[in-house]
Amino acid sequence: MIPVEFTVFPAIDLRGGRCVRLKQGDFDRSKEYDADPVSRAREWERQGARAIHVVDLDGAKSGSPVQLDLIKEMARAVDVPLQAGGGVRTLEDARRLRDSGAARMVMGTAAVDDRDLRLRAVEELGVALVVAVDARGGVVATHGWQRESGIEVLELAEELDADGVASVLYTDVSRDGMDAGAALEETAAVAERIATIASGGVRGASDISALAKLPGVTGAIVGTALYEGAVTLEELLEAASKG
Repeated sequence: MIPVEFTVFPAIDLRGGRCVRLKQGDFDRSKEYDADPVSRAREWERQGARAIHVVDLDGAKSGSPVQLDLIKEMARAVDVPLQAGGGVRTLEDARRLRDSGAARMVMGTAAVDDRDLRLRAVEELGVALVVAVDARGGVVATHGWQRESGIEVLELAEELDADGVASVLYTDVSRDGMDAGAALEETAAVAERIATIASGGVRGASDISALAKLPGVTGAIVGTALYEGAVTLEELLEAASKG
């Protein structure tokens, strides 16, 4: 399972079987970093990662997981757990992802739009369920960040906590892939209501150190800063340990 202490998750975003990063969730603004995500997973593990975050971007766009075979290959290649999502819109999607080797399944749009499904997912998956709360201007974004739900982020966080969701993955879409710095104030507000994994804008050790100090923040996902060489995973892990 995912470690219980603050966890730094190196991100591997999959598109067309390759490792890429998007800017602000925009599929027209992607950059390829690695042709072999399996080797990338092994490398993050070698550098000390205790868990890895995987996003099936093709699945997020299509509405159903696409990269399950690749995720299964990645899970078999490393000994650290994978937290994975992208297009998980049904319980069957979550089961397929779990059967592919994911330790945690991230469900976004469906968990926001369908409370009955959310409750059934909580009952079946327990702590292995993570609900993605993607925000743009304080409002929840859905469908691969392409639509606005009209639901306030903090209102949703309270609803998820009341429904028994163990943790959320909070992303400030405006900061994702932009080297803009973590959304500390917004993340802290969500974490006051439910255990939170932070995502979007982390650019260095100072962001990780600050996030690790926030009550209720259990981890952070880092992508672009690592791939662009702005910081090393070792530096982030050290910052987390001192947080």
